Amino acid sequence: MRVALACNMIRPSMIGSGPLDAIAELDSEETLNAVETALRDGGHVVVRIDVDAHFAERLRAEGADIVFNIAEGISTTAGVRGGASRESIVPAVCELLGVPCTGSSVLATALCLDKPRTKQVLAAHDIATPRFQLFDTGAEPLDGRLRFPLIAKLAREGSSMGLTTGSVVDDEAGMRREVSRLVATYRTSVIVEEFIEGREFTVGLIGNEPQLVVLPIVEVVFNQPRGINLFDPDGPVRAMAGLPASEQTQAEGHSAVCPAELQAGDISHIGETARRAFRALGCADWCRIDFRMSIMGEFHVLELNPIAGIDPSYLLPRAAAAAGMSYSDLVNRILAEACARDTDLRGRHE
Repeated sequence: MRVALACNMIRPSMIGSGPLDAIAELDSEETLNAVETALRDGGHVVVRIDVDAHFAERLRAEGADIVFNIAEGISTTAGVRGGASRESIVPAVCELLGVPCTGSSVLATALCLDKPRTKQVLAAHDIATPRFQLFDTGAEPLDGRLRFPLIAKLAREGSSMGLTTGSVVDDEAGMRREVSRLVATYRTSVIVEEFIEGREFTVGLIGNEPQLVVLPIVEVVFNQPRGINLFDPDGPVRAMAGLPASEQTQAEGHSAVCPAELQAGDISHIGETARRAFRALGCADWCRIDFRMSIMGEFHVLELNPIAGIDPSYLLPRAAAAAGMSYSDLVNRILAEACARDTDLRGRHE
């Protein structure tokens, strides 16, 4: 098949126009080469399309049978843009042009990017998630039901954008400082939620019902008691930004353990909760879901990532490897799942 790889490429011109983590969700040349090689190993012709303002006309001109989507929005000279539902742009264009696309739908990608909406859907399905409040300016009264410590995050961003070692706060004054910083720097809404002190896990899912596969659970182990995932630029980005490869970043040290050391009952509970969340948000083909386990042993869903990081060194491919899947197997399995959902393409992946 002819596969269009929809992506957002990192370019040196994008660095320096704002905070460095503004390019956190862009794709490095190394990642794109890995995905392209995997698809070619699967016997496909691959054309790379950077998702800019001309994406629709370029996709139409390429005559692709299907789009393999890892794009987070519209590529501009300053990074990825596209508004609060930017991850829905590629699925929407594909739907408009009648071209099949890997991954979740327009609605599902929009919901998953919007953390408050995600949490409302989870709560409606009785899936535990931390209590929260949305701030547009930082001046809104604090909901008295929230209990410190709290963590302040950008409401509609991913890849740890905006998070720092000061994101977890213990009082209202600290919370307001952090919300004001995020609003001023990123000019967008902020979600403040109860911080779950405990262990963190991430769960990859591949496929669709009734063959939805839960990959081995990954535990993210932090060196600090209140460790959180912070943006840590990889080698190519550091080089573009002029940062020495050895220079310390703000990211706290952490490691990943896969499979995570958990009791059988907890493994089963996390897997079933991940399935329920996947279904509740209407995800398709693949997703990565982040959890926190409280010191009382309660599991809370933090967020869903329907366009998860897919560089071979990232968590989802590492979980797939623990399940015995090569990187090429993973990429082509995602493609096959999308083909199976399309009447015209069903069976052509083989």
